[in-house]
Amino acid sequence: MKFKVSQEDLASGLQLVQRAVAARAPMPVLAGILVETTPEGLTLTATDQEIGVRVSVPATVSDDGALVLPTRIGDIVRKFPFGEVSVETEEANNTATVTWERSRFVIHGFPAGDFPPFPEPPERKALTLSKADLRRLVRQTGFAVSHDDSRPVFTGVLVTVEDGRARFVATDGFRLAVAEGPVGPDSAETRGDFIIPGRALAEVARVLGEEGDGTVALSLAEKRAFFEADGQRVVCRLIEGQFPPYKQVIPKQFVTRMTCSTQGLLDACERASLIARDVGQAIRLHVNGTSLVITASVPEVGTAREEVPIESQGDSLEIAFNPRYLVDGLKNIDTEKLVYDFTGPLSPSCIRPLCQDESAAPSFTYVVLPMRLIS
Repeated sequence: MKFKVSQEDLASGLQLVQRAVAARAPMPVLAGILVETTPEGLTLTATDQEIGVRVSVPATVSDDGALVLPTRIGDIVRKFPFGEVSVETEEANNTATVTWERSRFVIHGFPAGDFPPFPEPPERKALTLSKADLRRLVRQTGFAVSHDDSRPVFTGVLVTVEDGRARFVATDGFRLAVAEGPVGPDSAETRGDFIIPGRALAEVARVLGEEGDGTVALSLAEKRAFFEADGQRVVCRLIEGQFPPYKQVIPKQFVTRMTCSTQGLLDACERASLIARDVGQAIRLHVNGTSLVITASVPEVGTAREEVPIESQGDSLEIAFNPRYLVDGLKNIDTEKLVYDFTGPLSPSCIRPLCQDESAAPSFTYVVLPMRLIS
């Protein structure tokens, strides 16, 4: 195999696939990146057998071939300045010579035949999403997945497709994030639900959902999800199991409702959380008429008091939250104002964007459980 490629293109491609390399590879070859020639240039592939990433890189190919190279090649290429990089492999001894001007590296790899076959997607696509919607849906739900592997379904994002819309749902047992967006017209008849690992969706957004227009196609086969866009592909195993009945958690009524500036509430909560930043510490919200008072008190650190103007309905209320959970949700409200519904000092509360069209269904719903107040 012999090719020339721009340093910027090769470094970018290697960086995209590198995070799919197995951290603790059961086979040495899985600790590497498969480099193959194609009529258009190169494909770079990495997998830990749970998530796989394949990207295309433009290159001028002189001789065809394939070789698995260690991830160290990415570190080397990134250290080269801009310019053209030449790569020539000796597949008989599994080595690659990487050259940039007067720099020359010889890297030992593995035979391409030892790399596991990369799954191929089915011809029929289940649905398409715009890149903008994909980025938003992942951003508004991915932060709420659990990192406790003892409950696998909580580490994933439930994707439900019905009536021409996709709904992404994530929960870690303490908060629930629900985001919705339209699917492409070619997938309006698709229905069903499946659970995608949160880590995989983060890689999908990183690899395929970069800034810009375009769509991402999703297809399903053999308990896997395939995402494709612009010649790049991410594949992952679906999580098997029953997602909790999340709709039962979303409050249908409220005892207290407030409307306020999204940025104003976020800024006040972030400042108060500087005092209550350690595990188990809370910030308190006091809702009363036209004022929301946010307080935090830690004897060894100090106190904080913030006041935010609001409009409210219903009873006065005092409630406490883990500040990180509250801030995470507020960061994902994309409208100037929000609606915050409370069902009681020890019951779930619900944050939604305040849309100009009040009849429109909210595109984002965030439910967070309060902490028990201790006087």
